[in-house]
Amino acid sequence: MKTTIWIVASLGLALPAVAVAQPPQGGGRMFERMDANGDGKLDKAEITKMMEMRAERRGDATLKSPEKIEAFIKRADANGDGAVDKAELQATRKGRTAPPPAEGDGES
Repeated sequence: MKTTIWIVASLGLALPAVAVAQPPQGGGRMFERMDANGDGKLDKAEITKMMEMRAERRGDATLKSPEKIEAFIKRADANGDGAVDKAELQATRKGRTAPPPAEGDGES
């Protein structure tokens, strides 16, 4: 009986640590899979592949149209560099985008 209690108590202490060590769910893993070249950004080709997979999964071919892909990039690419990084993708998934960076500090 004492052995069972010790085993249960040990598991109770170990499980939170295991949960913390798990890789991020959702956007984190998907982003890593889609970032084929490992540069930390999704370029147009990688986003196109992502949209093709989404279109196939949902059975909606319109999701992979060039117009939808361009619209997604325009909406998600908050810093205007032509690629979508993980933070931009997460912000887009949450329905908001980060404000664009300031052009300057107002001084000339």
